[in-house]
Amino acid sequence: MNYWHIQLHPDNKGAFPPEKVKKILNDTSFIGLGEWESGEDQIRQFVDVLKIGDIVAIRSGQTPIALVEVTGEAEHTKEVNEELDWFQNRRKIRILDFYKPEYDFYIPKAMGTFSICSNLKTETSKVIINWHQRIIHNTAMNNTIKILKYKHQVILQGPPGTGKTRLAKIIADELIKPSIIGNPIEIINNFFISSSKNSEELKSNREIETKLLTDFQQRFPIENLKNLTLDDYCAGKGDRNNFCWWIETGLKTFGRYSPGSARSYLIYWNKDDLEYRKHGKLIKDIEDDEEAMKKIAELLYDVVKNRNVEKASEYLGDSFLLKILNSYFPLEYFPINGRESLDNALKLFGIDASHLNKFEKNKKLNEIFLAKKKELNSDASAFEFMSFLFNNFNLKTGENIDINKTVVTKGEKELIQFHPAYTYEDFVRGIVAETNDKGNIAYKVENKILAEFAQKAIDNPNGNYVLIIDEINRANLPAVLGELIYALEYRNETVSSLYEFEGEREISLPSNLFIIGTMNTADRSVGHIDYAIRRRFAFIDILPDDSVIKYDKAIKLFNETKKLFTSECLSPDFKAKEVMIGHSYFLVDNDEDLKLKLDFEIKPILREYLKDGVFLENANEIIESLNV
Repeated sequence: MNYWHIQLHPDNKGAFPPEKVKKILNDTSFIGLGEWESGEDQIRQFVDVLKIGDIVAIRSGQTPIALVEVTGEAEHTKEVNEELDWFQNRRKIRILDFYKPEYDFYIPKAMGTFSICSNLKTETSKVIINWHQRIIHNTAMNNTIKILKYKHQVILQGPPGTGKTRLAKIIADELIKPSIIGNPIEIINNFFISSSKNSEELKSNREIETKLLTDFQQRFPIENLKNLTLDDYCAGKGDRNNFCWWIETGLKTFGRYSPGSARSYLIYWNKDDLEYRKHGKLIKDIEDDEEAMKKIAELLYDVVKNRNVEKASEYLGDSFLLKILNSYFPLEYFPINGRESLDNALKLFGIDASHLNKFEKNKKLNEIFLAKKKELNSDASAFEFMSFLFNNFNLKTGENIDINKTVVTKGEKELIQFHPAYTYEDFVRGIVAETNDKGNIAYKVENKILAEFAQKAIDNPNGNYVLIIDEINRANLPAVLGELIYALEYRNETVSSLYEFEGEREISLPSNLFIIGTMNTADRSVGHIDYAIRRRFAFIDILPDDSVIKYDKAIKLFNETKKLFTSECLSPDFKAKEVMIGHSYFLVDNDEDLKLKLDFEIKPILREYLKDGVFLENANEIIESLNV
């Protein structure tokens, strides 16, 4: 393959500015030369020397216009379009890239109409070659991103030193770039308009939600609240039908309430000490547990029956009270109970709610919701609107929330490294020991990196979340992933975890969570990836690329090293593409650094290959003869 540069209309640049040249390329897929008296040598090169697969930079003077690949043999025509191309001598091409201002380079010292880059070390050649290499890199990266978006998890595999982890980071950075999703009011209005178009799925979801809320209200009728017993109310015994379980877990579809500690409920069952624990000034001095429960029951009844939140706020958290009120009066109270989330939701509508208490903020947001429904003739439910707000805006932190600005969403990346001792309990969910307030050891379930990262992705569905797992094959993958092998393939579907976390075993991987693994194909000491795992990942080869090595002596050393990976030196049990050391070992620009690389990185790994049987015995002489 050779590199060239060409001007399509060097003598008539005024009539053929860059934009018109781009149109010629797009419309005809041709480059070409006319015929002129002194152009015989250039025409001969165009016809006889230029080959299919060669790369040609299209320029106007020193200004780059496009980079193309030759795809056709030379053609000659006498029927030229004087208004378009006037090329008697033509070749079909494939456009690789159009120059963009942000590239910020020019083609220096480019002379003549059509020239070959015969010396690849000139500034002209270097600029064109670098442009082409960037296209190759971007194309490879974009193809990998395309596969990743389709498959959701890929493994970049190759021998050591090919830049697998670096590429994984670059891909992750590309995926998590901030993206504009629109103006807040436009986004919200579109929600209400689209919610008017009832689908069968939407109707079914509403029926399920209505039944769930009805089940709660029938289990705990308002009149019965004043008679709640300890068993009716308290969390901690594992019962999934008590009042606190319903408020925190059973009704989370209608808005999450996360107390952080069971103390928020004032009384709860401590399974470590097998006793009820009481907290808060309402009951802390009452010794009898049933008497304490009676106090709480009367308070809850007063809240729901009389909406007396002022008194209850002295003893119970406002978020807890709002969650209860919304569960009994979903048309009056909006299903958001967190202070920051309420503030940020109101901010979307340009409302400064700093002077309002939490209950007033909630009521205000509900008024806005009802007004929007009426304005846009929508039948959206408050629960649907609540989910929409959390799914499209960062209500927890308020980041990028401004009625006058476009909404920008962004994701996050995380990198971890597997090792042979890595387990499910390290990666997904596990039990940790901690000391309780009595000095006793207590055990609790804790989400680990994958479950935590998945929850972040669920909380911000408009952003992309990328988990990079370096050396993914060093761990026993089936054991580490457990039931999530299924979740990898069936995104957004819940699977049952080995451990119950915050009252639930269910866990899911959302569709905006992507996993990139890296795998050293030369490492035979690691675990085998079985078929069940293999079919859920796409495997992409990342191989040595000598085109990125610039230093002459490094190129020479790379080529000398390459001889070791031929049939004369390589064991028949190994493939060169699995073990040949990569280009990153040769990315230097001086003798001193190259010698350090050779002595402390290249030769040690080659000697290790010899010891492990990757090389035949005759490779030893070549290894020891390598020098700078």
